[in-house]
Amino acid sequence: MNNKHVSCAIVAVFILVLVQVTLWVQGNRTKVQNQARAAQEAETAAMTALNLERTQLGTLRKQSADLIEFLRIWQPYFSGIDNPQSAEVNLSMLIKEANLVNLAQRFDPVPVKGNASIPTAQRAFLTFEDDYSRLMNWLGDLEVKMPTIRTSSVRLSKGTRANDLRMEVVLDQPLLRK
Repeated sequence: MNNKHVSCAIVAVFILVLVQVTLWVQGNRTKVQNQARAAQEAETAAMTALNLERTQLGTLRKQSADLIEFLRIWQPYFSGIDNPQSAEVNLSMLIKEANLVNLAQRFDPVPVKGNASIPTAQRAFLTFEDDYSRLMNWLGDLEVKMPTIRTSSVRLSKGTRANDLRMEVVLDQPLLRK
């Protein structure tokens, strides 16, 4: 082999290396372009999903605006009585303030079915014997002083004295989940 053959071989190897490098760069460029295209499609899909979620959020906000307003109004009443002890103390204080003759009282926590946000209630079993008008006014004022309390049952009967009334009442104070 002479110098011409060696130089032709070197040029041929150089051309092969250049072709190989060109093919390698072109393959990488194609991969990067495919990745960019996939990322752009993913972005488009994510934007579409985001717009759909925003639309659903707006619809849910419109549908639940009344419920959210209702909850906002009632939240202070529920937050003031958030455990069985506070419900018991508040009701006992109302009885003492009214100076009623309380014959018996019992408090039990009870589960509330079908309501995830109000899982329990403090149930009060109360028995009074006092003046008719005082008892009835106290029961009527109870809704004003404790608006979240529910009257489950009331049994009225004649008291021992002429103007007395015997009242057996069961009251439920709902307790919100924290």
